[in-house]
Amino acid sequence: MEMSMIISLLPILSLLFYLVPFVFIIWFLVTFIKLQKEKNQILRTIADKMNDM
Repeated sequence: MEMSMIISLLPILSLLFYLVPFVFIIWFLVTFIKLQKEKNQILRTIADKMNDM
C-alpha cells in the first residue's frame, strides 16, 4: 500500500523539480531589477545634487 502511494507521487515530485528552479530564477530576476532601479534612483539624486553645486 505504501509503495504504490509513493509511486503515485513521483510525477508530482518530478513536476516540482522542474518548477522550483523556474520560479527561483523569476524571483531572482525581479529582485535584481528592483535593486538596480533603486540604485539608479539613488545615483540620479546624487548626480542632481552635484550639478546644483
